[in-house]
Amino acid sequence: FKLGDEKISSVIFDDLDDSSLSNGDSVNCLISIYEPATLQASLQITGEQSRFMPDFVGTTLAAMWESVGIVASYEIYFVDSEYRPNPKDFFPNEQLLQYTLTKK
Repeated sequence: FKLGDEKISSVIFDDLDDSSLSNGDSVNCLISIYEPATLQASLQITGEQSRFMPDFVGTTLAAMWESVGIVASYEIYFVDSEYRPNPKDFFPNEQLLQYTLTKK
């Protein structure tokens, strides 16, 4: 999928997901970002329960889909690649974006 001056393809995902979108169904999509630059800031601000989120990738992808007629809502999760029994030893290195996409 590419934005810009070139013609935008009508294929978003695979045949099954594109068919679901065309029929008005929702499609779920997961995007992993490993070691994003804003990870520590996101963790700190999320812990403080602030309304502000230093999230540039999630909003950019949502705007991209919006520009082609797809409504995108998403949740952000933080993932630690290693299990640690003590919950205070949480050192995530991945940000997981879970999107729900629906055609307008």
